[in-house]
Amino acid sequence: SECWTKQEVHDVEDDVVSCTTEVEEKCEDETSGYTTNTKCSKWPKEVCTVEKKAVKKYTPITGCTKEPREICAPAGCGFVPGTEECYDKVQTVVQDAPKEQCTLEPQRTCKHVTKLVPKLEPTEECVDVPKEVCTRSRTNPRKVKKPVVKKWCYVPSEESGLA
Repeated sequence: SECWTKQEVHDVEDDVVSCTTEVEEKCEDETSGYTTNTKCSKWPKEVCTVEKKAVKKYTPITGCTKEPREICAPAGCGFVPGTEECYDKVQTVVQDAPKEQCTLEPQRTCKHVTKLVPKLEPTEECVDVPKEVCTRSRTNPRKVKKPVVKKWCYVPSEESGLA
């Protein structure tokens, strides 16, 4: 028997992933008392695309064939089974030697992560407002200043114009 190996070429399409990092921004108005500030936050976001690329791949194919052998002997002699003879035979086989070229392409895996974010809700706010109050007395009338402090409370909202 004679055995051989040859490389079979295949044209295939491979997926090539390319990713870019984009910055996403979100702005919100934040009210504190009588002032409103705009607060912006930025975070990175991965955007990936997949492209098809044509490449060559090789598959080794090995096969063996029986080679006939000619035996010469005088006529009338019979064949008698003998002992098995084995030996190594060096034979040159011409074939294409493919050179496979590989490159490492990093592939980025993206997933959404859920994080807990605190939510701010308006609460009642109070301000002390001093006010002067005068009263009349019938005996020995005189002006006496007694400060009266009123507590003024509100909840900031869109209707009141305080949010």
